[in-house]
Amino acid sequence: MKFSAALQLSNRQVTIQAVGRLLSQVSYGLINFYIPILFVNQMGFSATSVGFAISLCAVTEVAGHFVGGSLADSPRFGRRAVLSLAAVLGVAVSVILVLANSLWMLILASFVLGVSLGFYWTASGAAVMDATEPEDRSRAFAVMGVAEYVGLGIGILGGSVLLRAVAANPELIFVGCGLMFLVFLVLVQGGMTRDYPLRSETESASGGILSALKDKALLVFMAANSFFTTYVALVTSTIPLYFTNVMAGSDPIPGVSVGSTASLFTWCYIGVGAVLQIPTTSLLTPLRRIWVLTGAIALWGIGFALLWAAGSFAQAQFIWAIVALCLLSLASVAYKPFFVATVSDLAPPSLRGTYVAVSSQCWTIGYFIGPLLGGWAMDQSALVARRFWLGVGFSAVACIALLWVFESIRAKTPAVAEMPDVKLSADTP
Repeated sequence: MKFSAALQLSNRQVTIQAVGRLLSQVSYGLINFYIPILFVNQMGFSATSVGFAISLCAVTEVAGHFVGGSLADSPRFGRRAVLSLAAVLGVAVSVILVLANSLWMLILASFVLGVSLGFYWTASGAAVMDATEPEDRSRAFAVMGVAEYVGLGIGILGGSVLLRAVAANPELIFVGCGLMFLVFLVLVQGGMTRDYPLRSETESASGGILSALKDKALLVFMAANSFFTTYVALVTSTIPLYFTNVMAGSDPIPGVSVGSTASLFTWCYIGVGAVLQIPTTSLLTPLRRIWVLTGAIALWGIGFALLWAAGSFAQAQFIWAIVALCLLSLASVAYKPFFVATVSDLAPPSLRGTYVAVSSQCWTIGYFIGPLLGGWAMDQSALVARRFWLGVGFSAVACIALLWVFESIRAKTPAVAEMPDVKLSADTP
């Protein structure tokens, strides 16, 4: 399916969500990419302490997902209200980061960011599910993936430009984050139609969460996806520090410049993902999802092994880095749409927000483990930092095993998507 044809699957509400994803990822991407670099290299904090502070985002993200999921399914709030709250909290994070001059302020920003992320991903995912039919969801989430990659690219490249422009006060790059969150807020309030969540007022939020937590297939799928989300967290929070501080070079001082690192990420990881997301999803849609997910995780393992090579061999460091980032990008674009679509299949229509909230805990786990483990590894010797990626790559074996356990459980129960579905109108006023 051609790019333009795939985009036609996105009705007005999915298009609005895609634009919102782009705007939010400009901010979230800039924050995740530049916090380690600025607070370690500019402010002198240890990589371990910064990694710990970032990982604390996962603590409040747990609450953000559960509360956001319940509110998104509630007739008194809905998707639009939760997305608006996510934007407001994002502005607050930006303000705190501009003023941050201590580890405690960074921790505070991380806590608020966690709630914002929890609200955003839960409500956004549910809104896309509402606006699409089951057979179109993989492609709709692929469109969302393109918007995500473009937003990340703009955030990282824009941050690099801003960092040079405000070199004397590098924290001012977070002002741009706040502005993007404000634009996102305006889009949500002006573009999203009033939604009508499917859960009645008599249904309790806790009852929905308990139902999701009793779904054995969902829990096993979450365990497998925790590896994937940890990998994504390592890419965004640890690889930049690895490239700038550890990667082998031809001169006695290891590492490459922040500008070179940003360019590598933008063109090799984010750019490749943006170009390949829709065609890759269209190509893989006819295949069994378990094979798609397994192949994607195998690519993650190979890509991480190549990061070891990039840090170990100075003569071909950029070749290894380019190939590694391209493979990691391809692995991500192959995995993510089918991961979200599988959760859609598992979720009853009246509990979509709740199921997204529960399944999103794998992102919480990943973004807790990734920065903490990665920050610790980058504080060790160069040898340990390089071999760390070999260990991460080998962990893909455990993830693949869990995916096949999930498949065996899933085969015994019918998908919710195969049952009669009540779909919200995408353009209901």
